[in-house]
Amino acid sequence: MTKSFKIVQLFQKVGDFILGPSNRGNHRKKVFRSKKLTILKQRRGFFERCRASWPEFVMLKAQLAILALFFTVMTYLVFLPAENLIFVSLMLAITSYLIYLTTTQLRKAFEQDYRAYRNFVAMCVAIAWVFTLLVKFTATFSTEGEMIAILPPFLALGIVVASFATFKLKYGRNFTYGTVEESRGEAALVRVGYDIRSNVKAGLYPVKSLIRVRKGDTVKLSVERSLLGLKGARVREIIERVNR
Repeated sequence: MTKSFKIVQLFQKVGDFILGPSNRGNHRKKVFRSKKLTILKQRRGFFERCRASWPEFVMLKAQLAILALFFTVMTYLVFLPAENLIFVSLMLAITSYLIYLTTTQLRKAFEQDYRAYRNFVAMCVAIAWVFTLLVKFTATFSTEGEMIAILPPFLALGIVVASFATFKLKYGRNFTYGTVEESRGEAALVRVGYDIRSNVKAGLYPVKSLIRVRKGDTVKLSVERSLLGLKGARVREIIERVNR
């Protein structure tokens, strides 16, 4: 296993913490029951070692920066609320990095769906800053024992839920794209990149195919999304061969 792939694995764990863990494991256990998919499972390790997606790496860097921003906000507001200069400067630095990453690497990595990725990062940055300003502003006008002191957390939670729900309604979709790595009759092993619109984590997925496919084909896959999307979506089957 190469050093670069180990780094990607580290970022994968951090990314799963932010957007929810993948449920690929349970899906694989079901699909691997077929004899043909069992053969494909044996080849999975080889493909995982050979290639790690650059777009996935870029998105995971963005997720790590978002996590750092949220951690900074929580540390500032809960433990060191008086250290305004230090934490505001740190928040500005992380925000600047996210803007740079979004307008450069993220734009190139996800060119077709760039607007969705850009708006996701902007939404996370906005939530962090609005929450910070809301808590600091409320604390200025509240006194000990007043009910107004408990309003910011609930208001902030409402903003977060509404923001992610709006994002899901605007950009969500029930399909994703992938590249066929192996094909055995109606069974295939497909590499899927990170897809924020369908809430699919990057990786190798053993799936059924409704059409005949060959190694190297770019395919469209149906996706089963959960109600809240906290655990990620499940890749189901190949429904179409596409030219992208």
